[in-house]
Amino acid sequence: MTPSNASASIRRSRVILAIFVILLSACALRLVDLQLVQGPELAAEGEQVRTSRSAIAAKRGQILDATGTVLADSILTYDIAVNQVNIRSYVHYETKEVNGSKQTTVVGRGPAEAARQLAELLGMSEAELGGQLIGDSTYTYLKRNVDAVTFRKIRALDIYGIEWEAVYERIYPNGNTAAPLIGTVNAEGEGSSGIEQQYDSLLQGLPGSQAFEIAPDGAVIPGGKRTLEEPHDGGTVSLTIHTDLQHQVQELLDTAITYHGAEWGAVVIEDVSTGQVLVMADSYSTPPDNANPQIVRAVQYATEPGSVGKVLTNAVALEQGTITPTSVFSVPGSINMPGADGPINDLHQHETYERTATGILVESSNTGTVQVGDTVSDESRYDMMKKLGFGELTGIELSGESAGLLRPPSEWGGRDRYVSMFGQSYAVTPLQMASMMATIGNGGVRISPRIVKSWTNADGTFEEQKRPEPVQVMSADTAKKVLTMMESVVADPNGTNGVGGVAGYRVGLKTGTAEIGVDGQSGLTGVASTTAGIIPADKPRLAITVVIYNPKVAYLAASSALPLFGQVAEAAVKNLGIPASAEPAVLYPSAPQ
Repeated sequence: MTPSNASASIRRSRVILAIFVILLSACALRLVDLQLVQGPELAAEGEQVRTSRSAIAAKRGQILDATGTVLADSILTYDIAVNQVNIRSYVHYETKEVNGSKQTTVVGRGPAEAARQLAELLGMSEAELGGQLIGDSTYTYLKRNVDAVTFRKIRALDIYGIEWEAVYERIYPNGNTAAPLIGTVNAEGEGSSGIEQQYDSLLQGLPGSQAFEIAPDGAVIPGGKRTLEEPHDGGTVSLTIHTDLQHQVQELLDTAITYHGAEWGAVVIEDVSTGQVLVMADSYSTPPDNANPQIVRAVQYATEPGSVGKVLTNAVALEQGTITPTSVFSVPGSINMPGADGPINDLHQHETYERTATGILVESSNTGTVQVGDTVSDESRYDMMKKLGFGELTGIELSGESAGLLRPPSEWGGRDRYVSMFGQSYAVTPLQMASMMATIGNGGVRISPRIVKSWTNADGTFEEQKRPEPVQVMSADTAKKVLTMMESVVADPNGTNGVGGVAGYRVGLKTGTAEIGVDGQSGLTGVASTTAGIIPADKPRLAITVVIYNPKVAYLAASSALPLFGQVAEAAVKNLGIPASAEPAVLYPSAPQ
């Protein structure tokens, strides 16, 4: 080899070595990048690919009544699904012992065989189910809320491609009892009405999760990495409702609504000293249906109270000192008042007679009531209406509450001023009426009504509902006088003459029949019949309101809402064990002595 050739060979070797060193260095740098820089990220991505994750449902909390009776609960069920890709590979083997040896044969394959095995368990035909097993989806639901017994049978079949999720189904053990106020839960497990909606965040709980390391074919790797995060079940809500009494009242209400041919009815029973609602009944309630949330008319519908409003008019005049229960008025069958744009009439025409303020309330005279109301200013009446919560939300723990309708005196027309004295031109909910009666029974002190007694949080801590701040609406003396006047409504032959009363108990009440508009008809062609009162009147415990909306048969309150009031009151005192009245009432005279 010549010196020149040797020199060229050395140069080529050096170049090749340099290239090799550069390539080796690049590989080393890449390895460093992959291992140290991108390593954690790539490892996480790889684990993500190799990991199957699924949620573990939390059990939704219970809703209980005041005595601990379960109104809403959740039971474990299973949603059955199919991986349409995997089920194509399913082979059903059957092993039998023949002549002392075990022999395995193929019974069937794929979706057709799976459909044959599952159809009866899922309540489908083989053809219907087979169609759902075919396709390219990796997760298609076949049936939701399968019970545990059926699920165990499905799992025992060990069909490759059939999958499942453990879920909770909401159940309501007492059917339609208190159903509208308990509420509903939608398909996503969220409260959609009633208490279920109002306390959804408390009831829901916190889902858990589980993860499994899987092989490329999707199978769980035995001994592979597994992680588990336990779910936290939801809290419990306790209501003030008494289920047994609620059920009785709903049956009484439904019977009355059917008999009177009414559109709907509602009943509220409130504890006068605590504001706790013991019964909130809606006519024709059905068991909770997640697709059809029901209306709670006692808080969502407002009507004119009619002559029940005369109680308020007398209370204001007594509070202002412009009348006493025995103040005497000349009561005509028809009367013209300044700015009334026409005469004010009683229901039945009669000769002019003298009656005390008590007698005017007993006979429910419109002409007498406007004279009582005319002794006080509009502002004084409006002020007491506001203190009673009219025109405002009560704050009851239910969504969709109506505030009713109450305009300020500046917006009252000439006639509105007078008709408002006997319960027209403003509207209140059955709950607001019950709250007014509870205020009278509680010595003139109003406590906002509530339907939630307490709750237990998901962490186990217990909380009682805060007691609402009381409002002194009227003096105890005024409240006592008004209640005694209401007792005369029941006891006086010119009043209800005992109808609506309960044997052995002193009862104070007032009926009201308000004219209403009916859809598709002109004018005021229907009525809202109401009775509201207190039992026992000597030691008030319960305020009760009954509303029958647009009855077609025996439509006056005295013939519809009043008898139902008596039935409800009797059921309530018996169910709750309230003692009978110990002493007879000392009533005010209805006519001048």
